[in-house]
Amino acid sequence: MAVVGVMVLAGCSGSGSDTATSGAPARQDSGEAAGNAKPQEPAAGKSESAGGDSRDEPTITRAIIKTGSLTVEGENVSDLRQKAVTAITSLNGQVASEDTGSNSDGTITRSNLVLKVPTKSFETAIQRLSDLGKRLQIHQESSDVTEQVVDVASRIQSQRASLDRMRALMAKANTIGEIVNVESELTRREADLESLLAKQKNLALQTELATLTLTLTEKGKPPVKTEEEPDKGFVAGLKSGWNAFTAAFSAIATAVGALLPFLILLAIIAVPLWRFRHKLRRQPAMQPTMPPPAPNSGQ
Repeated sequence: MAVVGVMVLAGCSGSGSDTATSGAPARQDSGEAAGNAKPQEPAAGKSESAGGDSRDEPTITRAIIKTGSLTVEGENVSDLRQKAVTAITSLNGQVASEDTGSNSDGTITRSNLVLKVPTKSFETAIQRLSDLGKRLQIHQESSDVTEQVVDVASRIQSQRASLDRMRALMAKANTIGEIVNVESELTRREADLESLLAKQKNLALQTELATLTLTLTEKGKPPVKTEEEPDKGFVAGLKSGWNAFTAAFSAIATAVGALLPFLILLAIIAVPLWRFRHKLRRQPAMQPTMPPPAPNSGQ
């Protein structure tokens, strides 16, 4: 094989030298080069036309998450609620959650609805709901998550290719140690893939269905306040820490209050005993009395 390679290289170098030394082949090469340059112009034109043809270039659909809130006032809140549900259902939407209240007579006086509607019908839903009564407040937000969607899709593709490679290594593993190592890595990468798939599904749900919070209130009554958004960042951490501190202090105070009567009773009994025991330790032990010496009879 090496001899064949040397012979091929020698033949190529020889043909190249012949082409360089002869004038006619040189003109032929220049003509071929010119001929090769001409088809590049249509190729460039094709690439330019491809800019207007979406079939030649991959198109990226923008992924938008839309949210909003709407407050509508009317004479009959119950009637407004029924019409709102009908309007959302006609747009292939649904009621995600509901908070409805009534007075002592059972008449509905307020209603808070969290609605899920297809993103493409978001503006239509706002318009139809606004026509139910007097619109008091409206708020809309849009968040572009196209980059996240593309990134997750790319990572899923790479993770699946990685899993295929790990399965191939699993088939070639011979020793128990190799099988254990490859299986452990395979399990970890499968878990990562499941996490990415869950994230992709969540993004798809958020982009396909917009969230609209509808507040229905009775005419002449103040609007029902919706739940405030939870704090984030430093403020949230500070509040959580303060709540934990107050809860711990309250628990300690409760425990001390419950034990205090027993501690007082124990002190009443233990203190006198301690003093009496201490007093006994301080008294010197009585020395045994020796009998007087017997008189000496020899004297």
